[in-house]
Amino acid sequence: MPSKKQIRIAVRKRRSELRLGEVRARSDRIAARLTGQEVYRRAGCVASYVSISNEVDTHSLIDLALDSGKRVAVPVVEPNRALIHREIRGLAELNPSGSGLLEPYGEDGAVVPPDAFDIVLVPGLAFDRAGNRVGYGAGYYDRFLAMAPAVKIGLAYDFQLFDRLPAGPRDIPMDLVVTESGIHFSGRA
Repeated sequence: MPSKKQIRIAVRKRRSELRLGEVRARSDRIAARLTGQEVYRRAGCVASYVSISNEVDTHSLIDLALDSGKRVAVPVVEPNRALIHREIRGLAELNPSGSGLLEPYGEDGAVVPPDAFDIVLVPGLAFDRAGNRVGYGAGYYDRFLAMAPAVKIGLAYDFQLFDRLPAGPRDIPMDLVVTESGIHFSGRA
């Protein structure tokens, strides 16, 4: 089995090769699958990452969730390496941070506690059919997810889904992974 480092390198390379039209078309199929799920339709409060660098696009998902009356909060990386989520009313409230992520301006948006979310949309470089995830390596999301009793949903392109990934004791698995070709339930939700 390849190491997490090898997986990160290979998937980043493959993802960087996607053209803008491919990202849009694949992301639209993923969004349609996600929004068709009962767990999504029932959710009143959503934590969503804000996509960058050819990740599965969440901008339209955020807009759709807000338009349908859901509360949406996005991550902010704190100086102590903690990940908090601040509520937003629209993408216009986001600004590039020093880390290159889009975050709410300064102290704008109320901090939403991890136990308030119904679902968490989780970024990652790779996922497997058991719900394991290879993230970017800093552990921000795993620490946050350990405190969030919400349904954890990984969003990924088909090539990011593996049969099996290495997983450690601090890695928090997904309840389901949504790709453009299907919904992959880990058996946890």
